[in-house]
Amino acid sequence: MVGAEHNARFMVLEHRFYGDSQPFDTWELENFGYLNSEQALADLAYFIGEMNPDQANEVLVIGGSYPGALSAWFRSRYPHLAVGSWASSGVVQPVIDMWKFDEQVYTSTIKSGEFCPTMT
Repeated sequence: MVGAEHNARFMVLEHRFYGDSQPFDTWELENFGYLNSEQALADLAYFIGEMNPDQANEVLVIGGSYPGALSAWFRSRYPHLAVGSWASSGVVQPVIDMWKFDEQVYTSTIKSGEFCPTMT
C-alpha cells in the first residue's frame, strides 16, 4: 500500500545459497567462501545496477535483523546506489566467533533428548 501511494516498486532479493540461488553445482565447503555479507552487498549492488542502469529512480534499501545490517552496510558501502537505508534491528557489529549462539542451540535441543543436537 505504501509503495502504491508513492508510485514505488518493491523488490525482495534472495541471499545467495538460499532457495534457488545456490551459485554452484555442489555444496562443497570451499564454495561457502562466497556465502558472506561482502558478497551479499556486491550481489545487491549488481542487481540495482541491472534494474536501474541509468540511476533514474531513487533506491531505498530496507531490512530487519541480518537484512537490516546488510541494509545499513549497503548504504555505507554503496552511497551512490541508494539514497537511504531503513535498518530495523540490524546487528551492525558482528561477532566473528559466536559460540554463545551455538551453545544456546545445543542447550535448548538437548532438552528434547540426546539425539536431538546431533540430527542433521
